[in-house]
Amino acid sequence: MTLYDDMMEGVIDVHCQIDFESSAKQRKREPEFLWLPKAEAMGMRGVVLKSHWWPTVNVTPYILSSVQTKVALWSSVALNSSAGGPNPCIIDACAELGGKMIFLPTWSARNDVERKGFSSRLKSYYANHAKLENPNYYFLDDKGKLIASGYEIIECCKAHDLTLGMGHVSWQESLAFIEAARDMGYSHRIVVNHVQSHIIGMPVDAMKRAAELGAFLEACWNALAPGRMDSPDLVNQFRQVGLRQIIASTDYFRPYSPNPAELFRMYLGMLHEGGLSKGEVNQVASINPARLMGMA
Repeated sequence: MTLYDDMMEGVIDVHCQIDFESSAKQRKREPEFLWLPKAEAMGMRGVVLKSHWWPTVNVTPYILSSVQTKVALWSSVALNSSAGGPNPCIIDACAELGGKMIFLPTWSARNDVERKGFSSRLKSYYANHAKLENPNYYFLDDKGKLIASGYEIIECCKAHDLTLGMGHVSWQESLAFIEAARDMGYSHRIVVNHVQSHIIGMPVDAMKRAAELGAFLEACWNALAPGRMDSPDLVNQFRQVGLRQIIASTDYFRPYSPNPAELFRMYLGMLHEGGLSKGEVNQVASINPARLMGMA
């Protein structure tokens, strides 16, 4: 067993798209029943299954009925209009069906539309995309303060012990959510997703502020994709923010990617080569995700 194999022991991926998501013509490289046994053999502890379209609470039981695995599978709901939008009742339903995580809107968020995120990708999937009414959800008032529905989301997540991901809302909205959650004693269950992506583009000073307030900052493997950051630069950013509040994840979604376990192994190896020690890799890939999910 190599050092890179050792680093996979106990890791948790809090951001993994399901195989059958946007189009049957663009399936992932491997369905869950094929890659989960490999993930177990590699030592993975758990995975949050996500979909931009549908709640994964209905999918996860069928996956578990098709494969025996010791890897914990946690379902989630992204509060896009297709799932009912940012409504507390949707959060209630997620919890009642065994979900563990809520994501704020992704393609339904104003920020995603303005920054040409996943909402733009949908055009390549559906001929009638132009007929889709996108609500462009936005959670700040004209003074830059969190609106009432934002507080309701936090309160509902706290009541059900659910982790809250910031999805594709702007980093300014994320900070407003985190500040409100801090006042409610729940900022430690919030993660700002893929902070280095072009959709979010969170400045380091804002990352530091989020970390000071107790929230986590997620760095996905996409940050090290060709043409983006080099691993030493990403590791340096981790150190500026503070490793205690950094979470490494895959944001697995591309059809040509290796399966989530192999993708995670590759990513952690790149972080190690970028300057993280084995113990520091364990911090961002195992210890911190467990804290975020309320397990530590």
